Amino acid sequence: MKRKEKKYNNPLVRTTFRRKKGNGYILVVDGMKWVLEHKKVMEEYIGRALKEGETIHHISGDKMDNRIENLMLFPNQKEHKKFENKVRQFGMTTPIKKQIEERFKEYGK
Repeated sequence: MKRKEKKYNNPLVRTTFRRKKGNGYILVVDGMKWVLEHKKVMEEYIGRALKEGETIHHISGDKMDNRIENLMLFPNQKEHKKFENKVRQFGMTTPIKKQIEERFKEYGK
């Protein structure tokens, strides 16, 4: 077992690793540490680290689908929950679809 642990600590080996957490989110290697893939994808897209409290929503509900097209950034958990409640209550209405389409407008993307 110790030999296997040493092998996985090699940064050249670890860079190809992805794994699924028990809660369904995907972890990937970033340098020498494991990070949540959806956060890494979002940070690369917006060109900065996430601010404290910012939350990412998976539009399709699939935590393994970390394409930028499936991710939506919220300033805090309260706004995220408000959005999710609207989707649950009304479904994918035109205003909700518009909000999804405009989700990166503030970042100039």
